[in-house]
Amino acid sequence: MPDVYGQGGIYLPIGLLAALATSSLRLWFYGVRPIYGATRFLHLAGMAGFLGLLLLIEVRRLGFFPKSSMDLMRRPVFVLMNTAFVVTVLTGVALFLYDPIGVGLHTMFLPKLILIVAGIVHAYWIERLPVMNRPQWRRGSALAALAIWLTVIGFSTWNAVERPLNPADIHRAEPHR
Repeated sequence: MPDVYGQGGIYLPIGLLAALATSSLRLWFYGVRPIYGATRFLHLAGMAGFLGLLLLIEVRRLGFFPKSSMDLMRRPVFVLMNTAFVVTVLTGVALFLYDPIGVGLHTMFLPKLILIVAGIVHAYWIERLPVMNRPQWRRGSALAALAIWLTVIGFSTWNAVERPLNPADIHRAEPHR
């Protein structure tokens, strides 16, 4: 796998990325720039909503604001958070299909996907274990959830600012003989 970002790492298979990049859906989507802009906006808005609501829930589970009650708001908050997550995933898939090679070769793209799966497993399986009724386990679980999702955001930021290596820069960095 060519390491266009110079960081090393794990990547999706280049054959899969090339097939996706040349699909008719991708070629149509690539030609409609306003749809890309709207999709990117929805992705960022969905992620902001998801992360904000997750922070609200997990900070409460960590023991902050013990006198505040979420009993009346619990159901609507979970519905909004899950809706924001679904919007984020669907628009994320669309953004990936917009530029599968450009997105798929980022150093932190596959690790980000792995963490997203870990976050889903944590939320829908680990959180439902009977041991999670104990306060210390609930706090640990809240810390784990925050760590997972904040790292996903960190990896996304890394991918957004990472630029491919320029061969001319490499030659300029070589010592002159």
